[in-house]
Amino acid sequence: MDSAVFVDTSALVGKFLEEDEHHHPATSVMRGLLREGRHFISTDYVFDEVVTRIRGLGGHSNAVKAGDGILESEVIALIDLDRPLRQVAWKLFKKYKDQRLSFTDCTSFAVMEKFGISEAFTFDEDFKRVGYLTIPRRP
Repeated sequence: MDSAVFVDTSALVGKFLEEDEHHHPATSVMRGLLREGRHFISTDYVFDEVVTRIRGLGGHSNAVKAGDGILESEVIALIDLDRPLRQVAWKLFKKYKDQRLSFTDCTSFAVMEKFGISEAFTFDEDFKRVGYLTIPRRP
């Protein structure tokens, strides 16, 4: 899955919530990646975080708009975690006891491992701390 990029909560919140500090860079980066022929993979856990966070920051109607946008997207594929992936994520959660990672982060890492994805579209440092490349690139 060379052209696949994992898309994380911070990037999707930035994309769908105009008031978010990352709105403009998220929109610009997503457009650029699509022009390069990249496609996006995310998870049901990330979907949950996105709509929950947007509801808290921007209200119910913005959360519904974002949720519909993700669910109806032709460029974002959502992976529903099954029991084996959840077990891998749980092992990762236990492994990274020295990192302040959420379980959702670990589910993302499990999906990235399964599908051979090395890059994450994100504005937080969690992916970088465990060895993944992040987009946009930061030192």
